[in-house]
Amino acid sequence: LILGRVGTDEMIIPTNIDGNETELCNYTYTPSHRYISRTWYVQYRGIQRACVIIDRLTDTDIGNESEKKRILGEAYFLRAFYYFHLVRLFGEVPIINHEVTDLTMVQTEKSSVAQVYEQIVSDLKLAIGNLPVSNANGRAHYYAAKALLGKVYLQMAGEPLEDSEAAALAEGELNEVIQSGRFELVKDYFSLFDASNEYSSEYLFDVEFANNGTTTYGGQVGTIDGVQTPNNLYWSAVWSTQEFYETYDPADLRRDNIARFKYVYDDNQNLVKEDLSSEPIYYAYKFRHALTEEGRGPGWANWANPINFPIIRLADVYLMLAECYNEIGNQPKAVEYINKVRARAGIALLNSGPSYLAANSKDEVFQRIFRERAYELAGEGIRDSDLRRWKLSHTLLNREEYGITGKRLLTRVFRENRDYLWPIPATEIEINGSLEQNPNW
Repeated sequence: LILGRVGTDEMIIPTNIDGNETELCNYTYTPSHRYISRTWYVQYRGIQRACVIIDRLTDTDIGNESEKKRILGEAYFLRAFYYFHLVRLFGEVPIINHEVTDLTMVQTEKSSVAQVYEQIVSDLKLAIGNLPVSNANGRAHYYAAKALLGKVYLQMAGEPLEDSEAAALAEGELNEVIQSGRFELVKDYFSLFDASNEYSSEYLFDVEFANNGTTTYGGQVGTIDGVQTPNNLYWSAVWSTQEFYETYDPADLRRDNIARFKYVYDDNQNLVKEDLSSEPIYYAYKFRHALTEEGRGPGWANWANPINFPIIRLADVYLMLAECYNEIGNQPKAVEYINKVRARAGIALLNSGPSYLAANSKDEVFQRIFRERAYELAGEGIRDSDLRRWKLSHTLLNREEYGITGKRLLTRVFRENRDYLWPIPATEIEINGSLEQNPNW
């Protein structure tokens, strides 16, 4: 809901929610920040659970070999996913790849970034070797693991590793996903984000949520964003920025990721749109709840809705593959995959005639990828890792943002020599004296 979205050039928090979110947006957090320590804890809890499954199941005869392989494959996939999250945020972290039954077993020293990526790649290759080509919704399958491995390799091609061979490795993994013929873009872009078409031909893997009428939380996907409504359907706490909105082609259907209106009651108590195009208000409005109670369902609440959060979908694979082709020198192929995404958005294809659509050199194609990934994947928590990989955060985020009244909302100061990595949580440093803090924290 927050990580990977705010603190980028796409999204901001214009007012103070509880301080913690705003600090993540503005780069004013410290090693004691609760979301930083919570993120570290939750990833390692997931890693421990995956290790329990892997260690206990590997040498166990459960009588159903295909079921055993599937479960192992899912565990390897998730362990890789958690480490991938850790290494992009914290850099060097401890590697723990066995069930911890005694504290003496815990490797507390940090491993290098290269070693963490080696662990991630190893786990994903084991996942690929065990997972079926299709699986129940919400569970990893062979092609989800292939796509995640491609994403990992692409991250390795950028900062900080700058692995010269990784882009070609990513291209091989991502191409296999596409060449399988199992996936295609859906026609209605926004149907991917309103719970009506979550398991479409574009779906590879997501975080599952449900509103089942119990006290168990569903998702808050979309709730923290959204437009202003009189019934507090959305909290409107996370906005887009004027600059981001204005870089969209006006013909781009995806520009509706950002709303320039709010909902009000008319004289008959029906919700209707009120235009805000004259106001400097840019609501993030990608994930959309139904506006009526009947449409939302009986178990729906602001903190429990059924909208899933995408982790990997086909458009992301297309754009990652375009980046791979651009890196290895095949610009025409890169443009081909960018154009697949642009075609659905209803905008002119690159290299289709006018000079402003030209994309031939490596730099020209990269500039298209830089923008196209933002437009297509806005609000999906991907932008932060993209900017880290390209090492562009410090050129985009040192600026002031202004709001409704023209008053300054926030000033973001991104320190190039510090903020590409989060600090190791202060609690972890206190508990474990062998953990070194990240530079300049």
